[in-house]
Amino acid sequence: MQLLVLGSLKLMVDQTPIALGGDRRRATLGLLLLNANREVATSRLLEGLWKSEETPPTARKILQNAVRGLRVVFAEHTRADNRPPALLTCPHGYQLQVGPEQVDMFRFHREAEAGRAELAAGRPGAAAVILREALALWRGPALADLVEAGHSWTELTELQSARLDVMEDYYEAELANGRHQAVLGALEAMVTAEPLRERACSQLMLALYRSGRQADALAVYRRVRQRLSRQIGLEPGRELRLLQHAVLVHDPSIAAPVGPVRPVVISGSCSGPEQREGFVPPSAPQADGRAGDSVSAVLIRTDFGTGNRGADLGEAMERTARTVREEVERFGGVIAGATGSVTLALFKPVSPQEGVTDRAAGRAVRATMSLRQRICFDLSDGERPELRVAVSTKDVPARPGEPHPGPLPVRGSLLVGCESLLRFAESTEIVVCDRTRRLTASAISYGREDGPRSRWTVRGRCHEAAAQPTALDREPELAILSSLLERVRHRARPHLVLVLGGPGIGKTPLLEEFERRVENAATVRLGQGGFMTAPETTMPAGPRPLVVFVDDLHLADNVVLETIEDLLDPPMPMPVLVVVAARPELFVRRPGWGAGQQHVSRMTLEPATPAAPAGALVGRDMRRLCQSVG
Repeated sequence: MQLLVLGSLKLMVDQTPIALGGDRRRATLGLLLLNANREVATSRLLEGLWKSEETPPTARKILQNAVRGLRVVFAEHTRADNRPPALLTCPHGYQLQVGPEQVDMFRFHREAEAGRAELAAGRPGAAAVILREALALWRGPALADLVEAGHSWTELTELQSARLDVMEDYYEAELANGRHQAVLGALEAMVTAEPLRERACSQLMLALYRSGRQADALAVYRRVRQRLSRQIGLEPGRELRLLQHAVLVHDPSIAAPVGPVRPVVISGSCSGPEQREGFVPPSAPQADGRAGDSVSAVLIRTDFGTGNRGADLGEAMERTARTVREEVERFGGVIAGATGSVTLALFKPVSPQEGVTDRAAGRAVRATMSLRQRICFDLSDGERPELRVAVSTKDVPARPGEPHPGPLPVRGSLLVGCESLLRFAESTEIVVCDRTRRLTASAISYGREDGPRSRWTVRGRCHEAAAQPTALDREPELAILSSLLERVRHRARPHLVLVLGGPGIGKTPLLEEFERRVENAATVRLGQGGFMTAPETTMPAGPRPLVVFVDDLHLADNVVLETIEDLLDPPMPMPVLVVVAARPELFVRRPGWGAGQQHVSRMTLEPATPAAPAGALVGRDMRRLCQSVG
């Protein structure tokens, strides 16, 4: 005999539901089940069956008849191999005695505790399985039919809260397993239904961030903060504030885990690509004691239209996969894997002496450019797939004694950054992270696409004969920015630098030049739609500062302004330097913006003159100098 409360109230005998009778009898059984194996006072039962002002004079008699009817139902369906529940009369009320296997509520609590024990022991895989089984016992809200009839008890609220707690435990286990995409929809539904549960909100923020939706993750924080302030008058707790700031600065501790299994390791040596045209490995000897290598990951997505016939489509997919492999291997890369329409390729320097502009990042970008030419421009329209490419570069520490080239690890942070970039890519675009752009800027031309999906895209090769822009004398301003970065590094306090000036004064070149000079710090750009690039987070986040660059702040909306304010108000001391370029009209729209911050510097740019190159004193200036020295 089974008694089910996790859903509509049911009495089951041999998998067959048994009729219980009218509403009073069902409500009596439901309230006794919620307090199973405990005495329930008669006054509590009367209060649960009727509201105090509606209790009829014959209420006790009606309760006694309900108890008698339940005893008859239990007795009629007793089996020799199944002990029925015992409904006892106590000095002050009644007690329903049931076995631990007879009520689904008991099984739920038991499995929930077992799942939490696995989670606490660091076994999220086993925890997720057990907690999923516990939640599967629920067929809907507890005693849904009695709730629909108007009954509302404290015990019901407690049971519903216990279900929400277990759901959060399950989501925590799945997030630890790296299954953020699998639970994202359920988390969004839960936060919509329970917007003030901070733990669920933090889990949704984490799932969104790991899915490449950083702006949506920060929007969740803003909503819960507004609700808490408006409804309760409180600020979010410390854990939620810490997570919000970790999302802002791309803290590596919240990146998606690689998974419960060991990381996949792919050999870095390829047979044959050295002899192919386009890739010649350097012959310099290996250097000992290297710090690590810059590994570039390339995600290549090729989508075919639905108009192709099955045979033609299969042939086209095979031809495209062969082209991808040829171009990757021609430039010294390795195909790490493929799933559906997405292929992962990895590039690593073949020796520690590989040139800065011809390292893994350079070969990766050149391979994608060659691939785009072959797929998007050399094929006819009917055979051409829709191509999207993303390139992300990270530093991978080298192990002592590891041969060069060593194995190529498929790591979570590298792939997460690449997946995030691929989401922003449009048809025929090659989107790169900021690290890749800076490593290859001397050989590859890039364009910055602004808007809701801000990104750096590959435009083509730089021509050596192209005229170089005139260098402006901004060394004093660059020295000030460098000194402020050192101050942030040593004092571990956020600092805001406002670079102000009219159009064409040189704000953007100043930011770009300072970004090129930044060393031993993570850098990130904040655009109109959120963070354009993820910072390099392979080094410890403690003493290493984060430098955030924001251009054209006068055009930004309030979300970007609030994001900067959040960066400058971290929950703990952190070295963050925010360098902002804006026109003076920013303060027409937002008077006094930034004035409330403790550490703010303003730098108003004046017109700069071109820097005179060495040996530029010629003609009349040279003769005047010679006359002055005799």
